[in-house]
Amino acid sequence: MASSSGVAGDPVPTSSVLMAAAKHIGTRCRGENVAFLKCKKDDPNPEKCLDKGRQVTQCVLHL
Repeated sequence: MASSSGVAGDPVPTSSVLMAAAKHIGTRCRGENVAFLKCKKDDPNPEKCLDKGRQVTQCVLHL
């Protein structure tokens, strides 16, 4: 997977990699995505959903 490293040394996938993997991400990370979107809908405070957002990111990076 072509990517660069972020500030913390974590891989940062390029947009082309994310577009190519979109179907796989949507299928394998569905639970995390639904939980994140539900959190965002239920609470307008962005800090409340940071943990859910991290779970989505970790799911994507572990594909």
